[in-house]
Amino acid sequence: MNLRLAYTRDEEIKPLEPLLRGEIDNRGFNIELVKVSKEDELKFVIDKVDLAYVPLPVLNLIPQLKVISNGNYVVERLKLRIISNPVRKVLVPGSNSTEFYLVKMLYNNNVIPVLNGNYDAEVNYKEGEVGLDKLWSEKCENLPLVLKVLASKNLDESVLLEFKILVRESASKMVERGELNSFSKELGLKGRKALECFFNLCFQKNLCSNVSYYLI
Repeated sequence: MNLRLAYTRDEEIKPLEPLLRGEIDNRGFNIELVKVSKEDELKFVIDKVDLAYVPLPVLNLIPQLKVISNGNYVVERLKLRIISNPVRKVLVPGSNSTEFYLVKMLYNNNVIPVLNGNYDAEVNYKEGEVGLDKLWSEKCENLPLVLKVLASKNLDESVLLEFKILVRESASKMVERGELNSFSKELGLKGRKALECFFNLCFQKNLCSNVSYYLI
């Protein structure tokens, strides 16, 4: 079975590398990668592909997406690098990115997103004056930072259940090599709670209104 999978950053598909390189039996699944240049375009692409790595706010925009609990994009560090004060414009991957929503929910609800040009601060995954990861841990009890989930609008649950076995096997190899966060392999209870905590904060800040997704 051929599956088209959309993504924007190479880091997202790291859990799938052993599968993509043929290191494990694909059990009849052939993956065609579709790299999308702008993260904000993902919500328009998801109808045209079988799977996509989508930021969490997309689950507020597109109802009833099926989310696989394996192979998701999880980070350990997330910072905000301040360039000038006051901070009004923040450079982010997209206006619907999880990173931008975290900045608004945890740091300053009045900032606006920019994708290029002039800005006062930028999201950074290594260093910065503001520890968004620390603020997240304070609000959400040290739960993992899930930035993107592997989701589908069109595939049947039976197909996703088969495919997720492959994803977990592939991600396990990356974890064993020390190249992947264990929550990327399997969200588990903490990962599920992380999604719940994100959307609870999102509702509190009036950034979300109608979140519905189905975790597989």
